[in-house]
Amino acid sequence: MATLSALESALLSLSPAPKEASSLVQQACSADASLVLTSEFAQSLFHVKRDEAGTVSLGVRFGQAGDYDERDLLAVGVAALHGFAQINWTGPTLALDPLTLFPAEEVEGLSATQLNEAAIDSLSYCGEPVYHLAKSATLLAIALQIFGLVPSPFDPSAPSPLLPSLSNPHGPAWSTTPSIKAWRLRAGIVWIKVLDEPVPLPAYVAADAAALRTSLPLSSPDRSHLSLSLSLLASLLSRSSPHSQAQREASTLARAAAEEEGLEWELTGRMGKRTKWQVDEKTQLVVLARDRSVQKGKGKEEEEQKQSTVTDSAQAQVPEVLELNDDTLLERTAFTVSGDTTQSTPAAAASESTPLSDIDPSDQPHISPFSQSVLLALSLSTLPQPTSLMHLSADVLSTSQVASFVSRVLIDPQNWSVHSMALLLRCRAEAGRSRTVERGVLQMQALVDQLKDGSPTEVSAISSAVKAEDMASPRDRLSQFHALALPPWWELERELATRYASLGITKSSLEIFTRLEMWEEVAKCWMSLERPDKGIEVIRDLLEGGKAESDLVMDVRKGEGAMRFRGGEKREAKLWCTLGELEREPKHYEKAWIVSGRTSSRAQRSLGAVYWSNQEWEKARKAFRLALGINPLFPRTWFVLGCCEMRLQDWAGAQEAFGRCVALEDDDAESWSNLASCHLRRGEVEGDVDAEADLDLDAVEGGVDSTGVVGTGTPIEDDEDAAVKLPFSRKRAAFHCLKMAIKNSYDSWRMWYNYMIVAVDVGEMSEACRALGRIIEMRVAKDGETAIDLEVLERLVDAVTKPLETDDEDSEQQHVDPNCGKGLLPRLERLITVTILPNVSNSPRVFLAHARLFLWQGDYAGALDAHLKAYRAGVAADPTVEHDRAKFVEACTKVEDVVGMLENLGPKEDKEGKEIAKDWKFQARSLVRTFLGRTKGAFEDEPEYEKLKELVAELR
Repeated sequence: MATLSALESALLSLSPAPKEASSLVQQACSADASLVLTSEFAQSLFHVKRDEAGTVSLGVRFGQAGDYDERDLLAVGVAALHGFAQINWTGPTLALDPLTLFPAEEVEGLSATQLNEAAIDSLSYCGEPVYHLAKSATLLAIALQIFGLVPSPFDPSAPSPLLPSLSNPHGPAWSTTPSIKAWRLRAGIVWIKVLDEPVPLPAYVAADAAALRTSLPLSSPDRSHLSLSLSLLASLLSRSSPHSQAQREASTLARAAAEEEGLEWELTGRMGKRTKWQVDEKTQLVVLARDRSVQKGKGKEEEEQKQSTVTDSAQAQVPEVLELNDDTLLERTAFTVSGDTTQSTPAAAASESTPLSDIDPSDQPHISPFSQSVLLALSLSTLPQPTSLMHLSADVLSTSQVASFVSRVLIDPQNWSVHSMALLLRCRAEAGRSRTVERGVLQMQALVDQLKDGSPTEVSAISSAVKAEDMASPRDRLSQFHALALPPWWELERELATRYASLGITKSSLEIFTRLEMWEEVAKCWMSLERPDKGIEVIRDLLEGGKAESDLVMDVRKGEGAMRFRGGEKREAKLWCTLGELEREPKHYEKAWIVSGRTSSRAQRSLGAVYWSNQEWEKARKAFRLALGINPLFPRTWFVLGCCEMRLQDWAGAQEAFGRCVALEDDDAESWSNLASCHLRRGEVEGDVDAEADLDLDAVEGGVDSTGVVGTGTPIEDDEDAAVKLPFSRKRAAFHCLKMAIKNSYDSWRMWYNYMIVAVDVGEMSEACRALGRIIEMRVAKDGETAIDLEVLERLVDAVTKPLETDDEDSEQQHVDPNCGKGLLPRLERLITVTILPNVSNSPRVFLAHARLFLWQGDYAGALDAHLKAYRAGVAADPTVEHDRAKFVEACTKVEDVVGMLENLGPKEDKEGKEIAKDWKFQARSLVRTFLGRTKGAFEDEPEYEKLKELVAELR
């Protein structure tokens, strides 16, 4: 069972190190990255080498086990990681020349830029490049090698970074340092944040961290802190993926972290005013929170500390908070202080019994900075569906919920990084309201300004609005860094530029994107200005070397005057893809694939899209599989690959593709529907031992239509017979897939229809009944009787009325089965009486089905009435019986049938003991005479006519 030393705990929390710790560990705990990285031990580890072609490689030479203290090595890795984070995330500027970290003879003739270029090249992963202007990337490369995420170039026996070993990761063995598993996860999250697109970390990283969390003894003092820290880290890792399944997992993990931290929180409503001129109080959303880890005995002292930090923002050492200064909205919601007023609403009365009901929303208790980090992680966990951080303004309720969490954090300033994240979330939440959008943009500009001193690539602690002495120390900034989803400085500026573009300030947006050298966004800005030619010109100048700028550097490997891209060939490939999209030229994608060394996922995705539009299914399939083999986190690419497989009738391949799609986006109704179609199309048994049954596949709608959209109701074409043998397990799997489809596409009658057909086939009659009712509700107003699938309705009646071949012992169980007999009866009766009959009154088959139901229940009066209604809606209302012989012959049979029902049911007694129809003979004679009168002119000489005349004589 793993145990953490006090030293490891201090490094994880950046708390003061034990006295017996080495100077390196103490400096790492104090966030003095420069002192650690320039130490004699650290410089003995760092090396650079150049091959014959001039390629620069940097890394760590670990030496033999026992040559160093693992704790010192861990301190060096932590310092490198935190140094990189300080330079690119939190500030202040780290006065450190990367060249001084390596032996002078090894870096002779190299510049800091070349060294950074080599590190950026080595950090590319799954075909995705690192942002080319990231500063001091050498520190991240060193940290990843020390923690064992990537191999060192000085250890040729290390396995490939794409296939890491769970039991023997890269780097040293770390036999006495279990916390390395937590540091791998931390470093991995930082790594994927600097990549262009999200990619999955090696599976062993999260698995090892989870194992560490569960292996700590329950009595360990480190268990609580490390466990919740790892829970929040795992939540951030899931949050980094934009897919719905990962977002839900992130929400679950964030709630687990809150529980482990002892954080009591509640999103509720309290009476208050939101505007300056508001007269009546309304219920306002508020987050109430209390930290159980805060000792009650220190309440008075903490209250005084909180009041001090609130009244003096400079002492809190947090970023500047801009005021709203609106003529209508209040700066903060003015909640009602009186307890009597809060009880005036049902919501308040309901909340009275909660553990947090005694908290005043305007004066909440002090909580720790980590608890504030958990609250920010929870800010998106309360949403009904995953919502992008960048698009909160699209949902008013989402905006209000996030704003409530943020307000709870902002009223209690504790930590620089936590406060920065809260302000950023508030900026995003305010982007969609006219009265707050200006403050939101200005606040984001202030967050950007505090991290730069005039150059977009230089990070400084000094803001134009905040004095240097008022800024938080690196240790305070980094203490909560790993618990937050803070973006790096370039992503923050990109978001600011995007905000400007959304407000129509395209010129300022263009300037920022140009300064950040984000040329794809620059091209989009020119397109929004209706100058696409300028965007193409910019990209072409870059690719042809006609544009001299900071991201083009001399390439000594290609000779004097040759140019190469900062960020390597992968970034050049990205520009070729951008040019291909602008010029709609497929050959640019092929060029990108070659330039990238056949590692550009985007190039193959773009080529696949071109082949798909040209209906070259085989080529499209090959391209998509190449792209997804490099980076599989693209659900829409999996979806279109599945469509290609369906076109090629490779149902096994299509099933795999749609299965991967729903694994990433489990709310994708079309993928679920197509996955069901794949199960139904696969005719092989594959070891299934269940009974097989016929299924009419043409009755199940789904597949690829002419526009490439799948699951919209177009029947799948098949050269074989429609009725094929399918194992029951496949039909059952299709049923569950369609259940997920209707869950996520509740208003699609086509998906409900597919669900109904398969439900009938697998014996889920209760669900088929529900589906038929839903279809009728959606279609009956427009389509009338055609909205009712009469065959399914009759199958449902059969399920109720036809007895099963069971023993007497099982008869009771038969009655409670929701899919047959009395178990299905209430739902079917409700379907007919509430949904069908009020909307459809001219369908003979509906009335006949209802009559069978009445007859099975012993309600003879109802059965007779339903038969008469069926006759009136059918024969009596059909004018074709008067001139169409076939219709006439069919109608004669129906006349005889209804007379037979009158003869059989009329004399019977109802529940009150009265005869159902005393004049049943009179009714029967009248019905037959009326029919004979209608058809006498056309069919008087027909034998059927004569037979009905004889029937009238018998009824006298």
